Amino acid sequence: MTDAKLPSISVVVTCFNCRDYIADAIRSVAHQTLRDFECVVVDDASTDDSAAVVQQTLDELADSRFRLIRLDRNVGQTGATRRGLAETQATFVCFLDSDDLWNPDFLERHLAAHLNESYAVGFTACNARVIDGQGKLIAGGFYWFGKDRARADRDQAFVPIEAARVPTLDAAQGTARWQGNTPYRLYTKRVVHWVWVSTSSMMFRRSLINLVFPTDDEVFRLHMDFYVVVMAQMVAGSLLIDEALYSYRLHGRNGAADNPVLGGRLHLSSRNWGSTYSTMLDRMLDAMLKDKERFTTALGDRQYRRMVLRMRAARAGPIVGWMHTVRSWLI
Repeated sequence: MTDAKLPSISVVVTCFNCRDYIADAIRSVAHQTLRDFECVVVDDASTDDSAAVVQQTLDELADSRFRLIRLDRNVGQTGATRRGLAETQATFVCFLDSDDLWNPDFLERHLAAHLNESYAVGFTACNARVIDGQGKLIAGGFYWFGKDRARADRDQAFVPIEAARVPTLDAAQGTARWQGNTPYRLYTKRVVHWVWVSTSSMMFRRSLINLVFPTDDEVFRLHMDFYVVVMAQMVAGSLLIDEALYSYRLHGRNGAADNPVLGGRLHLSSRNWGSTYSTMLDRMLDAMLKDKERFTTALGDRQYRRMVLRMRAARAGPIVGWMHTVRSWLI
């Protein structure tokens, strides 16, 4: 078969008061091995000099694929992301948090996963390294990535770790290198719990984002990631890439990740997320009921009705309590 032409990719980077890290995030996009992409950086009315740092970085790159949009007023996570989506048009879309970093092959590996011959998933997701504010490694990955409830909650005295999961250290260079480990796992369960890392780890089909993206910027100023990802999973399923293709930065000023890495369960948040995510589930269900025609047109009546039933069951059942716990480990 003749080689097919690859689809293009849109990248949306949102920034609010992240002057110390936004330049490195942008450069991690610029250094991608896959070159056919567009990148919009949305500064959400930062009160520090983040916008100036972004502009200086773009001037240094002199790359026409990058643009800066400065908002006159702060609209929150959802509003800033919505503006970035409106300014882009590619078939696939990725979201990068302003303090995270992508590996150079992030886009290439995710797009290849999307183009597998077996299943056209709604989004792909990978694991992540954990780094500190200076970019030094703290942890090699998030242990719960792709794990079900039973495994995540089970305490075991002795758990084997595969040799391939332990890096080789270059003492002279002061670096760590992991062996290539690329199993892919199809995740099609339509249940409401979190098995991923963050939206920085994902690539979505734009058609799916258009369907599940929240409609109200003010109501969803925060926690857009939870809403979008859980809704996307309920609609289309995901493909998990068992390799860390980006770095999650834990720098002490994250929005909710306010705990240090102690090891074990990576309990990164001191907050109680119970009522927050119960509210988010209510909003998801409300959106599906209010916009029934649009969801039914996209999914068909049977799948729509099954989604509504599953969301109602999740809202009422004990899984919600577990989901809050897992989510707190992430954030």
